[in-house]
Amino acid sequence: MDFKIVVPPLGESVVEGTIVKWLKSEGEKVKIDEPLVEIMTDKINVEIPSPHNGTMKKHLVPPDTLVEIGAQIAILDIEGVAIETRAFQTTSDDGKEHIPVEQETKAPPEEFVGTTAHHEKMGIHADKESIDAGIKSVKSSPVVRRLAKEHFIDLRLVRGSGRDGRVSKEDVIKYIDARHSVDKKKPDFMWPDTEVEEIIPITGVRKVIGEHMVKSAFTIPHVTTFDEADMSRLVLWRKKYVDQIEREHGIRITYMPFFTKAVIFAAKSFPWMNSTYEGANLHVKKNFNIGFAVARDNSLIVPVVKNCEQKSILQLAKEMKALGEKANSDNLGIGDITGGTFTITNAGMFGATASTPIIAQPQVAILGVHKITDKPVVRDGEIVIRPMLNFGLSFDHRIIDGGYAVQFLRRVIEYLEDPDGWLIGVI
Repeated sequence: MDFKIVVPPLGESVVEGTIVKWLKSEGEKVKIDEPLVEIMTDKINVEIPSPHNGTMKKHLVPPDTLVEIGAQIAILDIEGVAIETRAFQTTSDDGKEHIPVEQETKAPPEEFVGTTAHHEKMGIHADKESIDAGIKSVKSSPVVRRLAKEHFIDLRLVRGSGRDGRVSKEDVIKYIDARHSVDKKKPDFMWPDTEVEEIIPITGVRKVIGEHMVKSAFTIPHVTTFDEADMSRLVLWRKKYVDQIEREHGIRITYMPFFTKAVIFAAKSFPWMNSTYEGANLHVKKNFNIGFAVARDNSLIVPVVKNCEQKSILQLAKEMKALGEKANSDNLGIGDITGGTFTITNAGMFGATASTPIIAQPQVAILGVHKITDKPVVRDGEIVIRPMLNFGLSFDHRIIDGGYAVQFLRRVIEYLEDPDGWLIGVI
């Protein structure tokens, strides 16, 4: 019996993804829950598991093809009964319509890629131990290391475009593409330092992020209001207890859990800030699923901490740390990045003092927090130095009026400037 494998929902606002690679070859036996295919979206790379035991009968879509949610991508034979099937057409990254897979020239089988025979055919000659050492010695994600191993690439030869020279998946793919266009006898090819410019095709994750940002920016009438907070009391409180908390609980608390709690408390008086605008309806949420932005190489991902109103500062800190580590190692699941009701993005960790963040649809607001900086301010008629923090709150002006947003942000700041009254109950 033939069972059609389709692209499942991959997260809020995600309507398509790119087939990265097939993890099961045609004719290969498959067990239930074994990964069949890796799909890349602007948020994560996710492996789609098999819903049944059986045999991978046919790939309907080749790698590097853009597919929509719900599209048929493969046929699984779950009883070994062959029936007539039809390949469907889909759109690739170049905007052209793909022909049915029966008419396409088949690529080398996946098990051939990365073997000695493949390297010789491609003109690649290198010592395996040296390659493995190069892969291990370069800071990279598990996905990057796996890709480098499959294509026999010494990561020391790949120029990283990420923070601190970190090698990203896009860097490795670009290196692979370049290797096919240069002398195959030179496996140590690197991008020349003498180039006056480097042309980088915007594809994959970066392309999808761009499309979603354009959609959000041109669909939502963004307005950003700014305000600043005197963080003196909270800074002193953290300095006093941060080491003790780390010794006793094994977690070094950042300011993000405090921002989260202040947002929750303030939203009790301004509930529309914690909502989503879908269709013609505003869905005001009673639970707070707070997304927080995590920077990865040249991209950004927003894990979501669920039901924050039920959790303490310590619980929030531990969960944020765990999700951040999963994000940096490409181990986030769909459940880790969906269901957000409000987002906080911290540009201050990179030294920014102001920004105008873009709202993540279908949410109606996003809070940008920035670097805490000592500034001269007037207190009781005297100029004193205080640790000040600028906030930028972007909101959907279709739903949120300016006065409502300004008052909400001011309430958030009031909680942060006077934490003594609420910290005891939420630690």
